[in-house]
Order: sequence, then C-alpha cells, then structure tokens
Amino acid sequence: MPHAGLVLLGGLLLLSLLLGGLALARLGHGPQLRARVQALSRPVGPAPAAPGIRLGRPTRGRMGARLCRALRYHPDIPQQQVIAWPVVALAALAAAALAGVWLHGLVGPALALAAAPLAGLLVARGIFGWQHRCWAEAIFLQIPEALGLMVRAIRAGLPLAEAIRNLSTEMPAPTRDEFARVAGDMAIGRPVEAALARLHDRTGLTEYAFLAVTLGLQAQTGGSLAETLDNLAEMVRKRVAMAKRARALAGEAKAQAGLLVVLPFVAAIGMSLIQPFYIQAFTQDPAGQRMAMVGLGLMLLGLLTIRWLIRQAGRD
Repeated sequence: MPHAGLVLLGGLLLLSLLLGGLALARLGHGPQLRARVQALSRPVGPAPAAPGIRLGRPTRGRMGARLCRALRYHPDIPQQQVIAWPVVALAALAAAALAGVWLHGLVGPALALAAAPLAGLLVARGIFGWQHRCWAEAIFLQIPEALGLMVRAIRAGLPLAEAIRNLSTEMPAPTRDEFARVAGDMAIGRPVEAALARLHDRTGLTEYAFLAVTLGLQAQTGGSLAETLDNLAEMVRKRVAMAKRARALAGEAKAQAGLLVVLPFVAAIGMSLIQPFYIQAFTQDPAGQRMAMVGLGLMLLGLLTIRWLIRQAGRD
C-alpha cells in the first residue's frame, strides 16, 4: 500500500530527527563545557549582588538543544537517564509506525502521516519527562537530610566548602552526585551561591534556590551561618512534609480518574456479553469505528487534563 509506505517513511524521518538531534546535543555538550571552563579561568570582576537565581535559563541557538528542550531531554544530566536515549528513540519510532498504520484506515493517509510523527514525539517527551520527574523527586525527598547534615557539619566547626564536599560523600544518590558537581564547580573558582544556582537550574527545585540566595545574602551581611541554615532547613522540612501530604490527598483524585477511564471499558464488555450487536456497530461499521476513535481521543485528553490539574495543584 503506497500510503502505508508514506506513513512508515514519516516514522523513519522522525527517527532520523531524534537520533540526529540527540547526537548533536551530546556532541555539542563537550565543547560547550570546555568553553565554560575557559570562561571561568579568565579574570573576573567583583561578584554581582544577586546570584542570578531569578534570571531565565540560558537559551541555546542550536537546533539540537531546541529539540532536547522540546523532548525534555537533558544531556548534561546522564545519571537521570534510566532508559538510554537510543532505546527511547526506537520506542518513539515504534509508536509512530503503530499510530500511522492504525490511523491510516480511520482518518485517511494525510492525517495519519501528520499524526504519526506527533505520536512518536509525544512518546519520547513522555519517557524523558518521566525520567526527569523521578530523578528530581528523589532529590527533593533528600533535601531535609542534606540540609541537616550541612548544619551539623558547620556546627562541628567545618567551613562551608568542606560541609558541601561532605555531602558529596555522605549523602545517597542522586543528591551525592549533584553535590559532587557543586564541589567541582567550587574547586574551579565558582562562588558557592553560583554553584548552587546551577544546581537549581538542573533540578528545578525551589528549595535549592532558597539555599543559594540564603548563602549569598549571608556572605554579604554576616551572622551565624549555622543558625541561618537551621532556620532554612526547618522551613524546607515543612515544605517537603506539605508536598507529601498534597500527594497523598491527590491519590483520591487519581483513583477517581482511573475509575472514569475503566468504567467505559467495563460497560462495553458487559454490553458485548448481553447484547453483542451494540458493540458490533463500533467494531465493524466504519462510521462506528470513527466514533470510537473520537471517544478514545476525548477520553485520553480528559485523562491528561486531570493529570495536569493534579500536578499543578501539587506544585502550588
């Protein structure tokens, strides 16, 4: 079938875009890192008043970097990649091919060819986003322990830099790996608040922004560092406990959404056992098949909307 061949060709094009874009991002990461190190080695003036937490993330003009942002792929955080990016690209290709073949007889070759790459991109974006959320969630739950260990080290008489290096050896992963990068940034001359600002940029966690701003202000105004960090640790513990409570309360909404998704299929199975001709109208008639596809699409859209609302409520 020539139209099915066009759909498969679109899937192959999607795979080439994914592989090429991700390879470009990975290859361009090394020169970019070297450029940052060279910039750090140059003489700099006095430190700015603010550590730059409130500034937007730096934009990259490369097409590979834009593709990575669209797919939520972070080549500079390899430890969060539970599934290797070539496997994700193959999964996206398989999803694009299945969507194209499935939609070919329902909506026509033109719409199927347009929907196949979109399905592959959504699958890749979902997998990469899921990996990043799991990684950031693990770091978020370890923040109170990390701040508590930092406070105890400072009260024991260790300087701040040594307390941060202590986190890179005493904390479990993934916090250990991230503070090892913070210690490495400090070792090459980056201020501690700027190194923690980079940690905030990588994780997207507001608590590390609080820590960076707190240390920056404390360095300018003076005072008891241990007491300042202790107050911050207490506030962060309350935020983490509140976030856990919000996720527990969101479990009821997730259960209701799951019931709303399962009930139509249970009703369809029951009707197929009692009156099979009702279901045959949706499986054998082309118009019924299109109606079933529209219903499934609206159900998926509603499920994604409910999930987005629950996630936004948890962030607030």
